[in-house]
Amino acid sequence: MTHRKLLLLVSMLSLAACQVPTAKERRQLDSMIGKQAVDVVRTYGVPTREFVSGNHTFLSYINQQTDYSMMPMSGWGGTGTAYTYTCQTNFELVNGVVSAWTMRGDGC
Repeated sequence: MTHRKLLLLVSMLSLAACQVPTAKERRQLDSMIGKQAVDVVRTYGVPTREFVSGNHTFLSYINQQTDYSMMPMSGWGGTGTAYTYTCQTNFELVNGVVSAWTMRGDGC
């Protein structure tokens, strides 16, 4: 196998391993389509943000996670780095009924 084909294979496998959302999450999100806003709130809680434009309502759920890494140094300490990841899940409601959803961010 050539180096180029191997690189392509590794790239495709890494993308497949990081499918976002997972099949289970996708089924749960898809199950919200056709439901009322109250059903979304019962399932996901009160949204982080809400935006209304005409008969469209957007419910946003924002999840942030911060991870820390320490680089050990000799002696008593080291330097650390913090990484914050964000995932935003949005539901679009038309006349109070969920019509679509999206997920975006580096933490999804």
